[in-house]
This record gives sequence, structure tokens and C-alpha cells, in this order.
Amino acid sequence: MQLSQRIVVVDDERSVRNGLTNLLQSEGYLTYAFESAESLLSNEAAIADAALFIIDVQLKGMNGFELFINLTRRLRKPPGIIISGNGDENTLRYAINLGAIAFLPKPIDIDSLFIYIRQELSSQASRP
Repeated sequence: MQLSQRIVVVDDERSVRNGLTNLLQSEGYLTYAFESAESLLSNEAAIADAALFIIDVQLKGMNGFELFINLTRRLRKPPGIIISGNGDENTLRYAINLGAIAFLPKPIDIDSLFIYIRQELSSQASRP
């Protein structure tokens, strides 16, 4: 079953990017995957079609926080989950203050990830 919501994954680690997209697709979600902020930002269709963004903090070039800030300038309130292998309390606070739904440390707790995804997509579906 394919769900209509498309989730965008941005991570420069191929194994993480592929692992997340495969996992999301196995649950029925459509995905876009990008290895850099710049590659996502050059794809207006992916940005417009996204129901949710999963963004790694440490990217080559523009970092994940800069990407999320850029998305907030293009979209009213982009739903984003920030992930990082090097996060701490300050990283968590910064991500939430930027407007992210959640901050998840790597390795990602899959159950928590899907809880946040389902909550956000359900919330979007109930909005007029």
C-alpha cells in the first residue's frame, strides 16, 4: 500500500539515507532522498511535494540546520525531524527552537521515528 505522504530524507551517509528510505518505503511511504542540502534546494518539486523532512545535521556543504532555516523561508512551517550522530542537549534545544518536530540521535530509535511521523501526518490530515 502506498501512502500519499512523501517523506524527504537528507543525509550525506549513503547507508543511512538508503536505510531510512528503504524502511519508510517498507511502511508504505513515498520518499525522496538527497545527499546534500543543495541538491534538495535545487528540486522545487520535492520541496513542494514533501509532507515531512528528515534532515541530518552534519552534511557536506550547507549543514542541516541551515537547510531547515532555508526551508522555513520557502514553506510556512516545514515539518522536520532533525537527526545527528553528534547531538547533545544544546543541539536538541536548537532544533526544537528552529521549529523541528523532534531531534533524534543516531542510531535512530525506529519506534520513536515512526511515532513522530504518524503524529505529524495525522495532524496534517486533520487540518482544514
